[in-house]
Amino acid sequence: MISRRIRSAGLGPLLAVTALAGCADPDPVIVKGTAVEHGAALFTDSTVAGGGYNSYACATCHSTARPSPGTSSALLPGAPLAGVTRRPSFWGGTEHELLRSVNHCLYYFMLADASWDGDDTDARAIYAYLDSLPSTPEDEAPAPFTVVVEIEDLPPGDASRGAKTYDRACRSCHGAAHTGEGRLVARAPALPDQTLEEHPLDQYTAEERRLVFIEKTRHGGFLGYGGQMPPFSLEVLPDPDLSDLLTFFGVDP
Repeated sequence: MISRRIRSAGLGPLLAVTALAGCADPDPVIVKGTAVEHGAALFTDSTVAGGGYNSYACATCHSTARPSPGTSSALLPGAPLAGVTRRPSFWGGTEHELLRSVNHCLYYFMLADASWDGDDTDARAIYAYLDSLPSTPEDEAPAPFTVVVEIEDLPPGDASRGAKTYDRACRSCHGAAHTGEGRLVARAPALPDQTLEEHPLDQYTAEERRLVFIEKTRHGGFLGYGGQMPPFSLEVLPDPDLSDLLTFFGVDP
């Protein structure tokens, strides 16, 4: 894994600290870098939030460019970040300051020890990196992000399509279906088996167990559900795709 790589002070060239992949607690190697290079390194660094419980990096949930139509790229819960420094609003229009939006991610999903302020070296470097990303006017418009507040059941879907949705939207964090092999962290449940085991039929109805999957997907760590998972918006994961995923899980009504 890659350790924290960048340290600097002042406004001059930043110091990038790199480590050899696969080494346990390697000694850092200091190289000179720019603010943009600093931010690019932080973007993929799960230790950026501090503390010892986070395994997310910014890149876990966000791409740096809008996916091309018709591609089978990963379905990431966060909006693409090209053009983000020039957007007038964030978080589905609920925020108008980029730094506050970043701090929401740090707090809710990355379990940060403290918020960033505008003078923090890491905050300035992340901004420099994001501002350097090529963008179009479409990228610079507010990213649609609809969170489903009232959870309702969905009709059955298609299991074969659901398997593909799982690989694109779930596998990177939860690992292989049923076994969890390759999951991001041990506490990410193996789906759907572990979640079903935690909600046995002698305590939950089949409908209630199905709604557990829907709510966890739609709410993530928000709206009182708990956990560290980000929510999947309607734009990223439309209801028909979620129906396919539920059928793949074998939790049809």
